[in-house]
Amino acid sequence: MTSSDAPLFSVVVVAGGAGRRFGGPVPKQFQPLGGIPVLIHTLRRFGASPLVGEMILVLPEARIPFFNTSILPEFPVPRLTRVVAGGKTRRDSVREGLRTVDASRFPFVAIHDAVRPFFDPRWLKEGQEWLERFPAVIVGVPPTDTIKRSSGRSFVARTLPRYSLTMAQTPQMFQTRLIIEAHETAEGAGWEAPDDAALMERLGYPVKVIEGSRWNIKITEPEDLRVGEAILSGMNASPGREGRRKS
Repeated sequence: MTSSDAPLFSVVVVAGGAGRRFGGPVPKQFQPLGGIPVLIHTLRRFGASPLVGEMILVLPEARIPFFNTSILPEFPVPRLTRVVAGGKTRRDSVREGLRTVDASRFPFVAIHDAVRPFFDPRWLKEGQEWLERFPAVIVGVPPTDTIKRSSGRSFVARTLPRYSLTMAQTPQMFQTRLIIEAHETAEGAGWEAPDDAALMERLGYPVKVIEGSRWNIKITEPEDLRVGEAILSGMNASPGREGRRKS
């Protein structure tokens, strides 16, 4: 068993994509949210957790100088240890981040989308407790809408039962050694996957789901920023509420 008093997590924050859906010259991870770049909100929330021992930020290689010279001096981040260049795909970017993880010090890794700035840091504690028994833990919420599988011609092929479905979020948390092995296996086999947990599933590992939050939105399109501003405003207006902005 691990000590609950020590930093147990290495965190890989992934912002390696080009953000084509968002559009415009400024990538979504650098867009201001309450006057602070989205990814800074994310990094600072992780940096405030005593369970986090190191943070690795994965960025497009061309954006690293901008982050180092224009963002980080104005918005310092505790426990950010490295900034590394991502790859062509999200899986490539995560793998590059994992290759710099100090696996000898940190038994667990949390992998998180840089553009999810409203996650609850308490999920790390819950994730740690489950990772003592299981190799992988993800955050997720049940869908509120009816989900239908459609055919290639956009006709409904089947209605899926909502009780058996989960909308996966991040952070996704893993035993460090196993997720590194999963990514190295995927690279060798040429596997692609929608998220990191899918690689563990493919290798036959059980993946525990813990309850996420509908506030844990992903900033993907411009209108998501307006939703994010409303969430941030509500958090700042409720000082006693968990998840208020700490930056």
